[in-house]
Order: sequence, then C-alpha cells, then structure tokens
Amino acid sequence: MAPPKRPDGPATSDSRARTGADPRVWRRRRWIIVILLVLLVHMLAVIGFLRMPGPLIPLDVSETPALEAVLLPPPRPARPPPAVPHPTPKPRPAAPQPAPKAAETPPEPPAPPVATSEGGTTETVTGPGGSGAGAAAGPAPAPAGPAGPPAQEGEKYVAPPSATMHYASFVNGVQNPDGLIRWEQDGKHYRLAVETRVLWFRFAFQSSGVMTETGLVPERYEENRRGKSEAARFDQAAGTVAFAPGTQSPLSPGAQDRFSVFLQLVGRVRGNPQRYAAPGVTETFQVADTRDMQPMQVQYVGEEEIDTGRGMVRAKHFVRLQRHAGDKRRVEIWLAQSLGWMPVRLRQTEPDGTQIDLVYRSTEGQ
Repeated sequence: MAPPKRPDGPATSDSRARTGADPRVWRRRRWIIVILLVLLVHMLAVIGFLRMPGPLIPLDVSETPALEAVLLPPPRPARPPPAVPHPTPKPRPAAPQPAPKAAETPPEPPAPPVATSEGGTTETVTGPGGSGAGAAAGPAPAPAGPAGPPAQEGEKYVAPPSATMHYASFVNGVQNPDGLIRWEQDGKHYRLAVETRVLWFRFAFQSSGVMTETGLVPERYEENRRGKSEAARFDQAAGTVAFAPGTQSPLSPGAQDRFSVFLQLVGRVRGNPQRYAAPGVTETFQVADTRDMQPMQVQYVGEEEIDTGRGMVRAKHFVRLQRHAGDKRRVEIWLAQSLGWMPVRLRQTEPDGTQIDLVYRSTEGQ
C-alpha cells in the first residue's frame, strides 16, 4: 500500500479549525482537567475521613440516633390503712403515801477535851471552825531528793560561782599546752570539766550531778584518755554505782568521783575557812573512778606561797594520804583565798616519779 501523501504546505486556518483549537489552548485545558481531578480525589478522601468513627464522639451529630423518651404520669399515692383506735387506759388510783417521819436529830458531838495549863487556867481544844473535830491532816511531804554528803561538826558547804580558769601545764618542769578547769553551777545542778595535755596526749575529765545543802551529788563521771572514753554512773535511787567494765558497787552517802571531790573540798573551805586554821585536819571521802570505789583521805598540811609567774599567791596546802601501804602516787592541791578558794595549783606524782603540775594563769572574764 502506498503511504499517504504529506501536505505540500502549512495548514491553513480552516484546517486548524477542523482539527481543533490552538495547541496552547489544548495544553491549558489538559492542566485544568488534571487539577479538577486532583481536587475531586482530595475531596472524596476528606469526606471519607470525616465519616470514619472517632475515638471519643462522632463528628457528624446528625447521624447519631435519637432517643425517644415517653413521660408517664406519676403513680397515685397509696391510701394509708385506717388507724386502729386504741382504748384509753383508765387512770389508776394513787397509792397513799406514808406520812413523813420526823427529822432525826444528829447525835451531839462529844465535848472537846479540856486541858489545864500550868497556871491553872483551862483551855478548850477545838478543831477548825470550833466544831470540835480534830485538826485536818497537813499536805503530804514532798519526796526527798538525793541525799547529800553527811555533814560533820563544823562543816558547811558553800559552792563557788561558775568560772573557767586556765592553768599552765608542766611535766617534770617542762611546759606543755595549757590546761583548764571549767566549773558551772546554777544552784541545783553542776558540771565540772578538767582538760590537760601531757606531751602530745590529751586528757579530759568530766563530772556532772546535782547540788544539795551539804555538797555535790555526782550522777556521771567520765574519763577520756588518749581517745578512749570510759564512764561511771551513780544511781542514787538504787544506791549503786555502775563502772565501765560492767560491774557495780554499793553507793555510800556522800560518795564523790576523782574530780568532784576537789570541788567538794573547795565548798567546805569556803563554808568554814577557820576549820582549817591548824594543820592536821583530815577529810574522809569515798571516791569512785571508772573502775572501782576506794576511800580517800585528804589532810590539811599548812599554808604556802605559790609562784604563778605573775606574782606570789598564798594558799592552803592539802595532800591525799596513802590509800594503802606502798602507795607511791601522791596528789596535792593548793586552795587560794584570793581566787575564792579555787585551786591555784594541782600536782600529781606518779609511781615512776613523773610530776604533772597545773599552775593558775587566768580566769575568763577577769
């Protein structure tokens, strides 16, 4: 078959009108149709999405089924049952009341005793208000507090005021860091703390308890040596003292610990300095440490001048006597009137000959 013949020249306007519109117009129409189709697809997708069931409430409330409610008339109230008449009780005749008895006259109290004085006049003893009754019982006595040290003839205790005193410390004459004595009291309770250093070791002792008219009553005594602490507890109610190893001992009246005994001595000297006018006066105490309790005797041996480094101070010298044969430990204390009879010097001599001295330097606040 022979191929069709191509036109010899460009198509005329009549031929374009027969075949259709201009190619540019045709392209615009195709884009418009594509856009309309895309919009139609999106609209169908959106409408389908909106008609999907939601998780909470339907979006198209017009498709929600309506609930029809029918109002019924309220039920008629039921008629109460007819009341049953109860017979009225007849009043009973009142029982005759017995005639009132005559008021009994209380027995006459016995006549009060008659006391005759030495001058021959008589005195009538009556109770309160003159009724003849015995005297009313007085108020119950207050419970007794802890018993203080038993007072002897010529003894009187006057506690020193609170003070913190600093002392120069010497070991065999070589000066060490200063020590101190801190004494606190409020008239009812006391606390005594003693601190010192020997070489590079710290020693601290503390006593606390109550105060009575006759002196100190320790409740707790504590020692701290080289970082190790031990304590003894005084139970005045039970009459025992418990030591650090777990043992106990009977607690005698007036018992002291190793340091309260010196403040007990201070109070006695303050209360009656004339008692220690002549050497030889001896005080006896029961003294506990953290291990046991032993008797202790302190004797006044006379007056001496103590060099404090800031002047000479006159003081009364007391020495602890030997506790047993061969006891080589010696304890001495000097009490100065210029310091309110507080210690101006303390010295302890160990069995090996080592001497530890505390010499007064100053008082805080003075």
